[in-house]
Amino acid sequence: MLYFSSELKTYHVEATDGELGKILDVYFDDKKWAVRYAVLDTRKWLPGRRVILSPTAFVHLNKEERKLEVVHDKETVRNSPEISEESFISSDIEHSLSGYYGWSRYWMGNMLWGEQEQPILPTLETAATHGLEIETQVTVPQDYGLRSEEETLGFKVHASDGGLGKVADLIFDDEYWKVQYIIVQDNDVLEGSFYAIRPEDLQSVAWFEEDMYVKGSLADFEIQKRYKTKDEIMVSL
Repeated sequence: MLYFSSELKTYHVEATDGELGKILDVYFDDKKWAVRYAVLDTRKWLPGRRVILSPTAFVHLNKEERKLEVVHDKETVRNSPEISEESFISSDIEHSLSGYYGWSRYWMGNMLWGEQEQPILPTLETAATHGLEIETQVTVPQDYGLRSEEETLGFKVHASDGGLGKVADLIFDDEYWKVQYIIVQDNDVLEGSFYAIRPEDLQSVAWFEEDMYVKGSLADFEIQKRYKTKDEIMVSL
């Protein structure tokens, strides 16, 4: 099933024994565009901590009740490696969290999630004991970067011959947890419309300059399907 990333940030996150909080941000990698982590707001019961969960831990997205159910209990999350609220997600933090929880080490393999296509815990025992030891050699050099969904919204999108619009949302699926579409709102203030662009259609992204470059000219996009609202896009997919 497909979801807007903005919609996900309205969901409550449920551990096996109670609510953890809500999602503040989503991080995806800039090579395969897979959602790698959700950053939670847990200030009600775990202040001063940055709680990060991988889709490997996600069990079910309950659209009716707007809940994201995860495989871990609250005590497991409480005892996870401590990350300050100001910390960025470094490779050391990724190794520490994946080793503690038993999550897929997506950087160790050629498939979307390392040695598999979907973010699945290796065993049920892993989720219960959260102490899986995986042989890892030294830190693997990473040829990807983790990108914040919150910071990506508003990026300027350019065709080959001019500005097309700005990033308005992302659409991901809950099977592979991959960004399937980038939603772009065009530059027409009065008659604004939306485009759905696949990450594969990007020519390049200048992350620090906040610019995306798509394949094709403005004329090419004039003949492409345009939508009046984001919801129209979701219905048509």
